[in-house]
Amino acid sequence: MDLHKSKTILLSSILLAYLSLNACNEQQTPPPDTSTSSPSPITEVEISPTPTQTQTTPKQKNVKVFFPKQPQSNQDFRYVEPVVRSTTSRAVATFAIEQLIIGPTKAETKIGFTEALQLKGQSNCGKDFTLSIAAETATLKFCRAIPSPGVGYDARATSAIESTLKQFSTIKSVVILNKDGNCFGDLSGENLCLKTGSKGERLSTKSKIAINGIGPITVGMTLEEASQAGQVKLLPEDASSRRDYGCLISQPEGIENLWFMAIEGKIARVDTRSPQISTISGIKVGDKLEKVMSVYGNKIELEPHQYVPGGKYATFVPTDSSDKNYRLIFETNPEGKVTTFRAGKLPEVAWVEGCF
Repeated sequence: MDLHKSKTILLSSILLAYLSLNACNEQQTPPPDTSTSSPSPITEVEISPTPTQTQTTPKQKNVKVFFPKQPQSNQDFRYVEPVVRSTTSRAVATFAIEQLIIGPTKAETKIGFTEALQLKGQSNCGKDFTLSIAAETATLKFCRAIPSPGVGYDARATSAIESTLKQFSTIKSVVILNKDGNCFGDLSGENLCLKTGSKGERLSTKSKIAINGIGPITVGMTLEEASQAGQVKLLPEDASSRRDYGCLISQPEGIENLWFMAIEGKIARVDTRSPQISTISGIKVGDKLEKVMSVYGNKIELEPHQYVPGGKYATFVPTDSSDKNYRLIFETNPEGKVTTFRAGKLPEVAWVEGCF
C-alpha cells in the first residue's frame, strides 16, 4: 500500500512539472498585436525603378548646321549649304551654334565646306557665347573675339549663323553681337541691329560701299532680295541693259548716281558717281588719287584708262583669300581726281563698259 502511494505521488509530481513548463512557454509568446502599425521607412533599394518604370532614353534629333561651301561661296559670300548633326539635347539651337564653331569635318572639308567663323582670345562670360530667344528673335552674343580679315568673312559668318538659327520655327530674326555688345558686321557704325523696331539699314547716300556691295545690299542677292534688304524700289534702266546676255542695270528709286548690275537676276556689282557716297574707308568721288593710295597702300594696282587720256584705273586687290574674287575699282581723270568707282565680283566688276 505504501509502495502504491509512492508511485502515485511520483506520477503526480511529474505531471505538475510538465504543466508548469507549458505555462512558462505560453507566457513567453507575446499575444498578436491587433493595433494599426506605422509602415517602415522605404529604402533606396525599394524605390529603385522596376523594369516597367525605367525612364526612356532621350531621342536623337537631327539638326542642320550651315557652312560656306566652295566654289560657290567664293562668288557669293552668302552662299551656304547644310550638313547634319545629331543630338539628344533639348537646347538644339545652342547645340547647332556649338557645331558651327567646331567647323566642318575632314570629310566635309574635302568636298568644299569651309569654316564659318573662328573665335580667339579669352572669354568675358566664361563660355564661347550666350544665346537667348524671345519674341521670335534670337540674340547671339559672342564672348570671345571674332577676327575679321575682310567683309567676305563677315558676310559668310553672318549667313551661316542666320541660316543655322532660322531653321527653327521659333526664330524669325537673328541679332549677332560681338564680345563688346556691338552688332557684328555692321558697317554703318550705328548698331542698327540693337534699335527697337529697326528693320535694318535703309539704302541711302549714307550707306558705305564695300567690295561686296553697299550698305544692306550685297553681291549675290536677287533683285527682289536687294529691294527688300534696302527697303527701296530698284528701277531697271533698259537703255543701258543687255537682257539678251542676262545683264540688267537697275537704279534705286530716289537715289541719284547709283546703279546695280545684275547677272541672271542676281546682283554682281555696284557703281556710283555720287560725291555723297563713300567707301568704308572714306574714299568718295572728287578725292585725289594720292588719297586713294595713302588709304589702300600697296593693295592698289594702277593701269591707264582705256577712254580717258591721262586717266587711270586704281584697283584695290584684297589680300585675304576669302575676298580674292572681289575688287574695288576707282577711275580718275587727267587731274588725278576720282570720277566714279565700283565694287563687286569678278569678272563683272572689271567690265569697263558695264553690260555692253
